[in-house]
Order: sequence, then structure tokens, then C-alpha cells
Amino acid sequence: MIDHVSLGTSDLPRALEFYKACLEPLGYSVQHQDAGQVIFGADGAWRFAIYPSQNDDPLNGHRTHVAFASPSQEATRAFHGAALERGAATLRAPGLRPDINDEYFGTMIKDPDQHVIEVVHWMR
Repeated sequence: MIDHVSLGTSDLPRALEFYKACLEPLGYSVQHQDAGQVIFGADGAWRFAIYPSQNDDPLNGHRTHVAFASPSQEATRAFHGAALERGAATLRAPGLRPDINDEYFGTMIKDPDQHVIEVVHWMR
């Protein structure tokens, strides 16, 4: 089981504002923050971290993405709306994807650092 995921950012204050707003509908909040990192999670668990990049190395790789679980279709739509308001690009609009699974409802965006972020609500 994966314990946590970390992503680099070219602009930590921008990424903090972006993810704070986008992850709130999913139940995530800032669990820890200092000058070199921001860590999100719920109930004291540290699950998703953002760090400032240290050089000009690429921040992401081809076909790499992070997928967050969503508690509902509404929360999935709220994530998507908050992401678009903060400069994200839609890769997959919120909706059903029977080509993936009959119980899948999700969205996929590209954040301001070009990371691909997916949000999934399983209708089980």
C-alpha cells in the first residue's frame, strides 16, 4: 500500500493555494507546512506533499499521474471547478467513464506545474 506521494513545484505559494482549495472538497487539509514543504492529509495523516523544485529538472514524467479518492460525485465536481478557477486545464471532464468501469465517476486535470491529477469516486 502506498503511504504518501510527493510532487515538485516551480512555485510553492501558488501550489499551496491551488491544492488547498482543490483538495478541501475531498477532505484533505494542510497537516504540516514549513519553508520547504507543504503536506496535506486528513486526521493527522500525511498523504500528499509538495516541495519546491531545486533546479531546472523536469517536474513530471510521461504518463505519470496521481489519483485522489473522492467521497462523492459532488466533491469530484467541486475539485474540478476549484482547479479550473486556479489555472488548471481539463484533460477529462467530470463524469461517468464506462470505458474504465461502470462504477467509475471521475475527472482529470493538469495543474499549473503540468502534473496530471485524477479524482475518482467509485459508486459502490
